[in-house]
Amino acid sequence: MNTAFARHLCRAATRLLAAGLLCHAGLAVAEPAGMAECLAGMGAQQRQAAVPLGPDIQIVSWNIQKADNPGWAEDLQLFATGAELAFLQEASVSAAIPGTVPEADFLAFAPGYRNASDVTGVLTLSRYPPSLECDFSSVEPLLQTPKATSVTEYPLVGRDERLLAINIHSVNFSFGLQRYREQLHALSTLINRHKGPVLIAGDLNTWNSNRLKALDDFMAGHDLSPVTFMPDLRTTVFGNPLDHILVRGLHTASAVAIPVDSSDHNPLLVRLQLP
Repeated sequence: MNTAFARHLCRAATRLLAAGLLCHAGLAVAEPAGMAECLAGMGAQQRQAAVPLGPDIQIVSWNIQKADNPGWAEDLQLFATGAELAFLQEASVSAAIPGTVPEADFLAFAPGYRNASDVTGVLTLSRYPPSLECDFSSVEPLLQTPKATSVTEYPLVGRDERLLAINIHSVNFSFGLQRYREQLHALSTLINRHKGPVLIAGDLNTWNSNRLKALDDFMAGHDLSPVTFMPDLRTTVFGNPLDHILVRGLHTASAVAIPVDSSDHNPLLVRLQLP
């Protein structure tokens, strides 16, 4: 196992042992473990030798389907070449994914589903070190399996502000929207604290109109805008796209979704610009 990957995995597992409470829609809701630590670390002093992002920021977001299918490594290397940030969902520890992207020297991993032989979760790869790394987990009500969120911050060229980057795999199987909204609400706590640009990327499992409406409400509450794709070749279920990139304080210079056979999701390649 990649040693950096193992270190992040152990740290994240420790955070899962604690929980607090927050208020959401008048109900007591379990606060994600590690939220207080994450809030305290926002805006922390940047690591030595950090390189700020911008004015252009190239990213890729992709549910890699546990790296189970032939060709995933070649496709990832192709799509991630030149990217400052890569947001991967269903990233398998055993697949040694970071080794396929030589330019990505830094990683932040949030564990989700695990079995006796592997752990999968969301993995953020970056060229340059983040000033903040933290992660959360939300349990799917029906399957009782975790869905993970990874949070990182990066310095920006010519600015005192940081980029808040959130890599998320949303709750999928649930009756109603309560758990889905709770997972988004946890992000609200971070976004409300953060004053700079925001980037959210991942598999948001918006496979019906109610989930899309919940996501629209969340975006409206935080001045977030969706990156649009023309033509829109994102993976869909029941005619609804699953994968999204949401931004605040960033312009979209280009955005494409690329059909692949190496996953059941098509990767999103986007170039963003600081205004």
